[in-house]
Amino acid sequence: MTAYIPVGEALKLITPFKGEKRDVLAFIANVNTAFEVTDPRNECTLFKFVLTRISGEPRTAIAHKNLENWEELKEFLKNTYTEKRTLDYHANQLFSTKQNKTESVSEWIQRVQKLGSKFREAALQNCEQDEKAGILTLANKLKNICFVQGLYSDRIQTIVRSRNHSDFDDITETALEEESAIFSKNERYKSSNAESPKCSNCNKLGHIASRCYLKDKKDTRVNQFSARNENREKNSEVTCFNCQGKGHMAKHCRKPKKRFERQGLFKERNGSSNYSGNESRPSESSRPTVQSTQ
Repeated sequence: MTAYIPVGEALKLITPFKGEKRDVLAFIANVNTAFEVTDPRNECTLFKFVLTRISGEPRTAIAHKNLENWEELKEFLKNTYTEKRTLDYHANQLFSTKQNKTESVSEWIQRVQKLGSKFREAALQNCEQDEKAGILTLANKLKNICFVQGLYSDRIQTIVRSRNHSDFDDITETALEEESAIFSKNERYKSSNAESPKCSNCNKLGHIASRCYLKDKKDTRVNQFSARNENREKNSEVTCFNCQGKGHMAKHCRKPKKRFERQGLFKERNGSSNYSGNESRPSESSRPTVQSTQ
């Protein structure tokens, strides 16, 4: 005699359904399980409780359908809320997908498996019983091909191809091993760079300043800079004749030019003289003339 559970306990297996397409298949599977473990004499009662687990837009649509049992409700949910994709659609999704740069091999494996399952389910719909074995074999081969072709790393892809595995688990295991080897190599490279010397001349890793090939060029620039500083120091000792300031000459002075007394200029040019600037200049007739010898 088969042991059944009460309707209340069976109802705990059923999660609420609000019309999300991604949840409809799980909801149908849970309700099927609930009916299997419940006494058939209580199916009518269980069906009424199943309706209470449905809310939102599906609840409104069901009310207008006058559905009387679970089989009718299940068919309505499949036709209304399951995604109906063609085989061409799933094949295109499988062949066009590629591993992202930031995606790990483990994440890539899960994505290919999900796409491969959808392709296999679409291929198995409306097929004869004797065709299923061939369809499953073809679907598995296509999944293997798409996984290898979609690998982001050319190195991992080449190594996986060279192993010539026919089983998906062997292919993925090789890809994971190569990803781990590449990661370890990159970590060793980073640690070696962290310990390498740093040049104080060009700030690059791998050498010191005494062996830097830019040393001569930098020394030349330093020498030119020192020469300019020496010229500035010399110029700082120069006194301007115009403003008596330091660091520049009178011809470069930016202050207004001063007018110097003619007397001073005359004395500098002709030596000492009794002529002062306040005296009247001698007339032309009073100036001594040179007698002609003729």
